Amino acid sequence: MKSLLGSASDADLPGLAEAESFVKAALDGLTAHIAILDETGTIIHVNHAWRSFADTNGYTDSRYGIGSNYLAVCDRAATPDAIAVAQGIRRVLARSLPQFDLEYPCHSPAERRWFVIQVTAFEWRNYRRVVVAHQNVTEIKSAQVELQNSKQRLETILDNLVDGIITFDRRGLIETINPAGAAIFGYQPSELIGQPIQCLMVELDQQHNERALMNFVEKIGRLGDEITGRRKDGTLFPIYFAVSQLRLDDKRLFTGVIQDFTERKYLEGQLLEKQRLDLALDNERELRDLKNRFLSMMSHELRTPLGAIRLANSMLKTYGDRMTEQEKRESYEVIETQTEHLAEMINDVMTISKSDFTGAEFNPETVDLETYCRDIIEEIQLAYRMTCCIGFSGTGRRVEAEVDVKLLRRAITNLLTNAIKYSPEAAPITVELACDGDEAVIRVSDQGIGIPEDDQRRLFEPFHRASNVGQIQGTGLGLAITRQAIERHGGSISVESQVGAGTTFIVRLPLKPKA
Repeated sequence: MKSLLGSASDADLPGLAEAESFVKAALDGLTAHIAILDETGTIIHVNHAWRSFADTNGYTDSRYGIGSNYLAVCDRAATPDAIAVAQGIRRVLARSLPQFDLEYPCHSPAERRWFVIQVTAFEWRNYRRVVVAHQNVTEIKSAQVELQNSKQRLETILDNLVDGIITFDRRGLIETINPAGAAIFGYQPSELIGQPIQCLMVELDQQHNERALMNFVEKIGRLGDEITGRRKDGTLFPIYFAVSQLRLDDKRLFTGVIQDFTERKYLEGQLLEKQRLDLALDNERELRDLKNRFLSMMSHELRTPLGAIRLANSMLKTYGDRMTEQEKRESYEVIETQTEHLAEMINDVMTISKSDFTGAEFNPETVDLETYCRDIIEEIQLAYRMTCCIGFSGTGRRVEAEVDVKLLRRAITNLLTNAIKYSPEAAPITVELACDGDEAVIRVSDQGIGIPEDDQRRLFEPFHRASNVGQIQGTGLGLAITRQAIERHGGSISVESQVGAGTTFIVRLPLKPKA
């Protein structure tokens, strides 16, 4: 029987047995399943891993194939892999091939397995021996399969994305681009591989050196920005571009996301145009409504004073020679009073026609609001011949504020005359003055007819009057003018009201005009 390192007679040589034992021990320490073949293909030795594999997989040969011809076994199997292995071993034995390798499946009922067979030869004392090593590579193969599957899944996802995905290096040379990305610019992916990304983006026209490109990438970053793309046909269009850095092995790469913003910009334009048209339509409706309210107010409010003037004038013309001096004086007073009323209406219309007081003169001066409010209340009570009862509650100290005396007087007067007009005769009206931080707060309250909730929303619009005013005269301009005067001071006005329970207007004024 042949030994591992030579013939049986050689085994008697001094040291040969010890060397053979050393080699066998070394082979037993390896994880590969190893068989040593002689020059005819006969198995002359197997290692521990070979024997363990045989035991685990139900082989009953007590010699584990030693003495059997490995080539004959392969020839009998007649599978493509077995035929290839037999041919490989013969070529290695014949010295026509230094080494033979083959990966092959070796599945068991319990699991799927892959092995790699490696065939090498060595010479010892003119004997040629072949080492056949089988290595279990199932874990490596499984990882490779999973990696390949993951790659295919990723490629499928990228190929079906609507957004463009592009990868380029530090020089800007494109390494990968998905079909959607290429299509955005009118290319096939193969046309762009290896091309500079600068050809796709207008902002990169002059960025041909690495530093300039890196500055651009840093500026765009992960959040991205809207830039201008260039199609294959030269047309320019808006795109969104975001980019992030990655390292693959020792290589620095950049991955960008591209979205075609053409449709989005078109839709944004359409939306803006619709908003512009809607605004114009709303303005037109508002103007038409304002015009109708103005004409309605003028036709109603002018009719009464003009009728009174016409009647008084007719009386003077027809019966003047028979009227007493007292009767004439009363007719003249009617004409004068109604003329003043018309002048006030015209003045209100002229004031409100300026749209607001922002362009009007504003001449602030320092006043004591407590004294200022008392003076206005006294004037109102004298004008109404003491038929109204206006109470005042102040802070008991000076409240200095910088106000335009004329503007604020008109605003407070409007609030007080409205309170009188829409309240029963001699019903109590109160004015309260307080301070809240750097603001003065003036509250004008009455116990009149109140304002319906639906009307409160539009109460400060020109020509708008509450739906419950009945035959009480008014132009619907007073509160609009009041609000403009208050806002000219940098203040605000609000209302609290309940039908049948009265109304309170709250004016907030900065003690000093806002810069």
